This record gives sequence, C-alpha cells and structure tokens, in this order.
Amino acid sequence: MIPIDIISCWLKPIMIDLFWLILAGIGGGILAGLLGVGGGIIYVLVLPYALTKAGLPPEFLAQFIIANSIFGVLFASLTSNILNIYKRDFYPGESLWVGVPGAFFSILILITIVSTSWYSITYFYVLLILFLAFMLVSLFFQRDENLKKPPSKNREIRLSLAGIVGGSLASLTGLGGGAAVVPILTTQLHLDIKMARSISLAMIFMTSLVLTGFNLIKNPGIDPLPFQYGYIYFPVALPLTLGVLLGSPIGSRLGRVFSSATIKVLFSILILAVIIEKLIYLF
Repeated sequence: MIPIDIISCWLKPIMIDLFWLILAGIGGGILAGLLGVGGGIIYVLVLPYALTKAGLPPEFLAQFIIANSIFGVLFASLTSNILNIYKRDFYPGESLWVGVPGAFFSILILITIVSTSWYSITYFYVLLILFLAFMLVSLFFQRDENLKKPPSKNREIRLSLAGIVGGSLASLTGLGGGAAVVPILTTQLHLDIKMARSISLAMIFMTSLVLTGFNLIKNPGIDPLPFQYGYIYFPVALPLTLGVLLGSPIGSRLGRVFSSATIKVLFSILILAVIIEKLIYLF
C-alpha cells in the first residue's frame, strides 16, 4: 500500500491548483453577471501559471491561454444569458446584429493572426496591457449624459461594428470582448446600460461558442498531453468552468445591489492589478 504521507504530498499541490482555478472561475462568473463581460480578465491572471505548470510548450502559451480563457467565458456567458432570458431581459434582434459579425470576425482573426507562430506570449501581453489601459481610461471618461441622448441613426450598422470590435478583441486577448462592446453601445448608440450588458453577453456567447469549437479541433502541432483536445486542456479548463457556474448567479444578484459608481471602482482596481501583473512579467 502507498503510505498516506506520500499520497498527501502528491495531492496537496493538485488541490492548491484546483482551488485557484475554481476561485478564478467564480470571480469570472461574478464579473460576467455584474458587468456584462466574459470574466476573462480574471482567467488571464491564473491561466499562464496553471498551463506552464502543466508542461505546455511556452511557444504556444498565448494560444493556450486565449483558448482556455474563452472556454471559461463561454460558460460564464451561457449562464448569464439563461438568467437574462428567464428575467425577460434579452434582446434577440440587437443581439444578432452584434453577435453574428462578432463571431465571423473572431474566427477570421483567430485563423489569420492568433493561430500563427509569430503571435507570441510577448505580443499577447503587450496587446492585453494596451487594451486594459484603454478600458481603464474609458471608465473615467464615460459620462452618464451620453445615455440621455436620442437613439443613434444607422443603428444596425453601428451594432455590427460593435460586434466586429468585440469579436476581434475576444480572439486577440481571450477577454470575451464585452469590455469593448458595452462602452460602444452606451456611448455611441446611447443604449441603457442594462440593455447593453444583455446584448454584450449574447455576443460573447456567440463568439466564444465559435472560437471554442475551432480551438477544440485545431491541431497545435505538438504531442498532446492527457485530456488535451486542440488548444483546450481540460484539467485546467474544467475547474475554471466549475467556478464560473458557481459565480455567475452571484454576479447577477450583485448587479441589482451595487451602484454603478461602486462597480466602476471595483472594476478599475481589478484592471489596474492585471496591468501591473503583466508589466512585471514583461520587465
């Protein structure tokens, strides 16, 4: 028989990894329900360490981070969309105008840029930092009076452009794209913030579903690890997803409790923390 202390030493690091992955999933699920984003901003904090520890090759680390983050985003957005439909806070027409172009461009960017060998972890982190910095600045310059303006002309075209931006950023960063779509819908189309969040979550689900399907069948060109399918590594992706399913309902409830100002402050602190962590990695 195997001594108990040996089993304990073997299980302890695994349980610690599972704890952090589930915790990251819970945080991402809460963000999805609270803000209408996919929660990827939390996943990209923990995934690099978990995937590197699993032994995945560093030259493909950016692709694996994005793919497994999008996998978590898929379930975060699915749960939030189900809740929105149940609460009758769902807008199918607008969601299709945003989601269909978003899904198409997400795959286009994934094939032409992200899946290529030159899209290294350094390029990924630089782009991620720039996008997060833009988000941080946008949070402080966004004004509520934009929401009081009349509806924009060329509504369908603007909705489609928002989807293109969101889908492209989802492929490049693994964040889901909602962090770009919600500000566009509120400031450019002058939609109510709750409506914008709902449309954003629908777009995120459509793009992450298409991207996850592609990532599952795509061959990275390396010897796969056990339970690795394409760019999805299930020993990492499944605990993350479990946390997502636990956190999404909590986020939806908190969204009805917290004020917009409180949400903005909390989200800003989180963005700043991720920027600092990635800058430390680069320098």
